[in-house]
Amino acid sequence: MFKDSKVLGVLAFVLIALIIGIVKPFAGLAPQGHYILATVAVALGMWIFRPGGLPFAAGCSVLIAGALIFGLPYNVAASGFVSSAVWTLIPALYFGFVLQKTGLGKRIAYLVLKSFEPSWLSMAISWLIIGVALSALTPSITVRIAIVMPIAIGVVEACKLEHRSKGSSFITLIAWAMCLFPGTGWLTGSLSGPIMQGFLPPELKPLATFDAWFQILALPWFVITIVFVVLILLLMKPKEAIGIPRNTFKEQYAALGSITRDEIITTIVLVGSLVMFSTERIHHIPTAATALVALFALVMFKIITAPEISTGVSWDVIIFFGATVSLSTIFTTAKVSAWIGPLLEPSLLKLAVNPLAFLLVATFGIMLIRFVDVPWGFSTIALTATMLIPVFNQFGIHPLVSTMAYVAGINFFLLNYQQPFILMGEGMMQGKGWAPSYVTIAGVAYIISVVVAILISMPYWRAIGVIR
Repeated sequence: MFKDSKVLGVLAFVLIALIIGIVKPFAGLAPQGHYILATVAVALGMWIFRPGGLPFAAGCSVLIAGALIFGLPYNVAASGFVSSAVWTLIPALYFGFVLQKTGLGKRIAYLVLKSFEPSWLSMAISWLIIGVALSALTPSITVRIAIVMPIAIGVVEACKLEHRSKGSSFITLIAWAMCLFPGTGWLTGSLSGPIMQGFLPPELKPLATFDAWFQILALPWFVITIVFVVLILLLMKPKEAIGIPRNTFKEQYAALGSITRDEIITTIVLVGSLVMFSTERIHHIPTAATALVALFALVMFKIITAPEISTGVSWDVIIFFGATVSLSTIFTTAKVSAWIGPLLEPSLLKLAVNPLAFLLVATFGIMLIRFVDVPWGFSTIALTATMLIPVFNQFGIHPLVSTMAYVAGINFFLLNYQQPFILMGEGMMQGKGWAPSYVTIAGVAYIISVVVAILISMPYWRAIGVIR
């Protein structure tokens, strides 16, 4: 029945697409624009429902084929695949792969866990430190979850906590959240950085440097992380002691053995990359170039072998990323952005007079859309990103300040179906980690954290001159 409902969901989107393509209901939008919207609707249905475990690449194929069929040139239909964002993403995914393959990620996690006397508070602090450390080494949230969640469920079982209980949910949800939130504060700490860099209009892309991202977005995401952890401690911390001896983590760390050659080389390459990313303003080597050189080094030292080039990362994710990043150029060329601009810009620009109101409304709007635009809201971002140009030019709101609304929407969750990374975490723990009710509590804590972060960041953004 569930599988049937997924098929029905796709069919519903196909029906919507047929209505858009045949009836052409949007006044002022050219036929080509209608056909492109219809194509996107079909692809979106496939991405959301994925009947029979359909890969993301299936929807991507429909999107690019439709763009070509309806008259867009190749360099528009597949424009995302030549963007710097994709060429940052590919090496970054391999960074995550070697963290997992060499055992370096697990070593870092147990090194932190064994450094504290076990308690609910120290457990939260440990996951925070682990999240920051892994984010510094790879933007791949998938890999961080793959490293952290098995350890988290192992901690739950070592504490003899009931699966999906309050204590189990506390440990696993904080561990999961620390895979997402801290790294969002810098360009290469999360996939949100390359994603938004790819979606920004060409005239705004030069403003999305590593330095600018860190300067503008590090503070709000630091605040979100801290406030979220505090709220989870208040709302979900069990009354009884955690009940695990400190020696448990020491023994598990000792079982890893001595650090290996591969771990040492991986550490040098990844830390060196992070240094190069953060000093781009000095040496002027683009982030994508640094990432590709690091990938070359990992291959040359045989940390990544020839067979692992095809199996080490999810090419389905890479294809999905490249196709969705192409949406911005597709919408612009097919005049969809020009059509929707006059519909949204008056209200958007009216709000932009008050940057706080603008950002809060935009953030909640993206969160609301995430109930429907499930795959991280990418189609919504692509459709509206061009409107950041007048917001910047007329009201002096830096595009990375506006990006805060999009990134908060990408990380948003209230129900587990809205956040693919929650589903991924559940799969890795075989559904033993958290109960759905605790996911909702954590989602409310996240929303509160985002609002607090925006309120705190406003005077800071004014002080550094990114809000006029």
